Amino acid sequence: MKRQTAMALAAVFAMSVAGTALAAPANPFVDVPAKHWAYDSINKLAQAGVISGSGDGTYQGDKTLTRYEVATIVAKAMANSDKADAASQKEIEALKAEFGAELNTLGVRVDNLEKNTSKVKFTGEIRERYDYQDNIKFFSWSKDQSENTSKTRLRLNMESQIADDIAFHGRYEAEGEWGTSATSKLTQAYITGKAIGLDYSFGRQPVWLGQGLIADIEGNCDGLLVSGGKDVKVTVGAFKTTQALYMIPADWYKQSGNFYAANVDAKVMDNLHVSLSYLKMHDDTLFGYYGGAYKTTSVGLNYTGIKNFTISGEYGQNDSDFAKMYDGDKAKAWMAKLQYAGAKKDKVGSFGAWVGYRNADQGFDVLELTTLDSARQTNIDYGSDITFGNLDNVKGAEFGIEYTVFRNGIFTFQYNDLELKDDFYGYYNKDKKNFFAQLEYSF
Repeated sequence: MKRQTAMALAAVFAMSVAGTALAAPANPFVDVPAKHWAYDSINKLAQAGVISGSGDGTYQGDKTLTRYEVATIVAKAMANSDKADAASQKEIEALKAEFGAELNTLGVRVDNLEKNTSKVKFTGEIRERYDYQDNIKFFSWSKDQSENTSKTRLRLNMESQIADDIAFHGRYEAEGEWGTSATSKLTQAYITGKAIGLDYSFGRQPVWLGQGLIADIEGNCDGLLVSGGKDVKVTVGAFKTTQALYMIPADWYKQSGNFYAANVDAKVMDNLHVSLSYLKMHDDTLFGYYGGAYKTTSVGLNYTGIKNFTISGEYGQNDSDFAKMYDGDKAKAWMAKLQYAGAKKDKVGSFGAWVGYRNADQGFDVLELTTLDSARQTNIDYGSDITFGNLDNVKGAEFGIEYTVFRNGIFTFQYNDLELKDDFYGYYNKDKKNFFAQLEYSF
């Protein structure tokens, strides 16, 4: 079948070059603009070896192609799709959607492609998770107890190429405890693109700074980020987000803040990146008493020079007035992690393991812009533990494993051997050991 398709493509392409009219509703020789995103996708496929490129890893150099010429290249990529990894498959799908009419005219079948069909691609993940924490104590007069929760979470992701240099990204998310209704929310809705040689992202988006010590928020940040550079990539921007104060995680105590961010990621060598990050909260009041809770800088690294291992770490200081409120000095924090391999969702039996350590003063991350998993219970009742955050008033190690139990299904278990840095004069239990187990499968 591949041979017949290739012969048909060759014959049709030869006729098009000779000037023979084809039965197509549009001019088959219209040029694809030089700045069209398809050229970048084709070059990525050439560099990945899915299609044959030039010696420099490009395809056709700077030559401008017609839509039919691009379609023949896409057809070749489709025929070699068994060589494509996940990223290349994504490029092929986008090209199929863009040049579907030309592919159909060439006699190449494009599955699920219909006239006027939507170009939005939907993917998603479902997570079933169990959290457990022992030795919970709210105040000195409350009794010790354990607490556990079981939750289901659905994420529906959307992507669409809406213009040559502009792509849309969206995410709806719903989560609820087993046997209860779920609460849904729009956590991502943003566009990415290029302008005057710079990359930008605008809208409701995730924000990641450095190695994640200052911020690794997966959504709900509305703003603009602009970046540029290759070996040294510089990102600056501003955003607004609303987070629950970790000490009182109820909706009526959520705090909104305007933030300014900057990040530098420098490639020191092939296997070593270093980062320098900055995050400042505008001097909005927190509970009407204190200024902005963040004026934080950090430095970090990520090293992958040892086969199958990744070493990462970061150190930061929060110099805000709110952070200084507790002991009159900057709130400091650091974390480190050693990871072996990792579970790959398309490879059953693949696995990963890691060990990490965190240490953070009280006041370092009071709004929990770092989402580092800790399985901490956060329901606002007398059985809840509101005495520490993911990187606030906590220290200790974590141990985790992950395993691909079936295609697109990964099981994860993490145990956190944590304790309070400040025991509040004996009001709370210093022991904060906890764990979680989850199964996440994607579609």
